Amino acid sequence: MKNIVLIAVDTLRPDHLGCYGYGRETSPVLDGLAQRGVVLDALWSASNFTAPAFTSLFTGLYPHQHGIFDFHSRAPRSIIHEQLIGAGYQTGAVVTFRFFQHLLAGIWGPVEAVTDTRSHDYAKDLPLAVSASACEWLDRRDASRPFALFLHYDGPHMPYRLPAEHAGLFDEVPDSAVPDEWRRALYPQEHEMLEKADASVFSLLKGVNWGRRRISPETLAWIRDKYDAAVRYNDDAVGRVLEHLERSGLAEETVICVVSDHGEAFLEHGEMGHGAMHLHEEVIRTVGILAGAGVDAGRVSMPLSHIDLWPALLDLGGVAGSDATPVPRLTDALGSDDRCTADAGPVFCQGKFRIAVRRGNLKYIRPYPSPTLSRYRRLRLWVKMLLNRRVRSECYNLDKDPSERVSLIGDAELWRPLAADLRAHLRSDGPSLGQAESADESERKRIEQEMKDLGYM
Repeated sequence: MKNIVLIAVDTLRPDHLGCYGYGRETSPVLDGLAQRGVVLDALWSASNFTAPAFTSLFTGLYPHQHGIFDFHSRAPRSIIHEQLIGAGYQTGAVVTFRFFQHLLAGIWGPVEAVTDTRSHDYAKDLPLAVSASACEWLDRRDASRPFALFLHYDGPHMPYRLPAEHAGLFDEVPDSAVPDEWRRALYPQEHEMLEKADASVFSLLKGVNWGRRRISPETLAWIRDKYDAAVRYNDDAVGRVLEHLERSGLAEETVICVVSDHGEAFLEHGEMGHGAMHLHEEVIRTVGILAGAGVDAGRVSMPLSHIDLWPALLDLGGVAGSDATPVPRLTDALGSDDRCTADAGPVFCQGKFRIAVRRGNLKYIRPYPSPTLSRYRRLRLWVKMLLNRRVRSECYNLDKDPSERVSLIGDAELWRPLAADLRAHLRSDGPSLGQAESADESERKRIEQEMKDLGYM
């Protein structure tokens, strides 16, 4: 059996890493990992925000199958986790924030949140705290058993918690050139975070996305600079774990996977952030790097989903699958002589407002408030889409139009097969996991307060 380390860097866009062609030196550690491993060029998140994305990653189910669309609910079990435990694995997790302890409670093993154990919500040392705790976990694990360790880094998620040595790495626009409300909300100093400045990240982004607030080109460039600095900071922190694996002699027996839960929009399609109405590539295309034991170097351009990752990791780890495990499409691609042209079928992404499907280079997006939401919430989402003029379906050829500038929705011959894929997908059921569990009232209030403090609400 091989060990497995799954590293998730929150809100990380692949096109801001060197191994995906970015010009700035934001990711020397991940670039080195990519050179000796496999880079997934067309990996989609199963959703455009954290809760359903991570639930899909750990259950191998799409959002319409597991039904988790908020931080208060959680899937009661995971076929993937059960297979790891059945194979004798020791599982563990070190995460940034406490809400993961609720979200992953039924689908993973023990979860340490460093905001509880060695830091706090607004600290600038959170990536380093995750790495330090991960190294300690590796040292005290049961050495007689294989292990599966999950690490979550807050990454370049707004607000940017940056120490001085990283904060100005890529500055082309000085902090003084940015309106103070933006600077305080997106790049607060620690005392400002603790004071809970009036201009929260969420309220500012909501104003932009609803057309009530504008961002100057200088401010947008400044935001990108800070984002890139946060990418480099987290890259350095991930490097500490990889170095520890090497020093402890574990690297040769360990499969490493680096992924992001979703990306981030910088007004490419009129929206900032993630989790809202858009399902464009800047939000739903994610990082995917596989390296270590049993992984040959290369690239895979075949469209894949997060639900493909754990089946491949189980295979690479030597864990026998079951009838309930998702089809190991990524494993087939890794073993193929032609990783670039293989097409294993459609992949899907579902947010609260819309749903998308991709087959080959064609992509189709349509409004689809999730039926797992209440009738009242679905009606509210339709109203929001109407007010924002986002009720029209879209179709793109990502080979010819990777920036999704020209919708081909007028050509029905292109999108009708994708619409058929979508209808078949929504009729499909995954393995029965039982009824989703909800937090009790006290837990719900705690999670909501944490979400507000972190800018999610």
